[in-house]
Amino acid sequence: MKLIKMLTETKITTNSQSSSSNPTTTAPSVDGMASSISEFHYDPESNVTFDMWFRRYEDLFRFDFANQDDAWKVRLLLRKLGPSEVDKYCNLILPLNPRDRSFSDTVQSLSQQFGDNSSLFNTRYRCLKLTMNEDTDFLTHVGIVNRECERFRLKSLTEDQFKALILICSLQSQKFGDIRTRLLSRLDQDPKLTLNDIANEYQRLVNLQHDTTSIASYRSLVTCLCSVRY
Repeated sequence: MKLIKMLTETKITTNSQSSSSNPTTTAPSVDGMASSISEFHYDPESNVTFDMWFRRYEDLFRFDFANQDDAWKVRLLLRKLGPSEVDKYCNLILPLNPRDRSFSDTVQSLSQQFGDNSSLFNTRYRCLKLTMNEDTDFLTHVGIVNRECERFRLKSLTEDQFKALILICSLQSQKFGDIRTRLLSRLDQDPKLTLNDIANEYQRLVNLQHDTTSIASYRSLVTCLCSVRY
């Protein structure tokens, strides 16, 4: 009897130790995971696009919320958009209602509407203008440089495009602000412009400015003469 009692107590002690050493883990709830998703506010100048934001939570929607239907995921996704973003999206898809669209279609529309609409030339231009602020963490800046260089698409850069980039970047004086903006717009329309094309466009813009100034001066002169005559 004593032997049986000892074996029983030993088994109970072993089971107790096993239970304490392997506590049961509780899986995070769906509501808990959903509440961890931050609100999206579109800011393309700071590279805060829908694609960049959704990348952080894509696995949640794909795997953790896999048992939820499309309607539930669409509702959650729209709840995580800022007020301005929700209004713009709803206006875009009219006369449809958000609940009428699938989750994949919703994500695609949001990616297009709140994506990076900059041209490749402008993306490259911004990359060459990167500077590190004094209060920026160095590793953070390294990550920004790496991201922007990936978007630069160096392998597809032609010799003429490189020359155009250097030329535009050299026009830093405030005097060339308007010319620089107009040349950038022209390069957005036609990325294959050569330096000779840009030089001709520059001369055309300078002549246009000169003609505009001449017309304004002529009108002032006419007004002055009329006032003296009458």
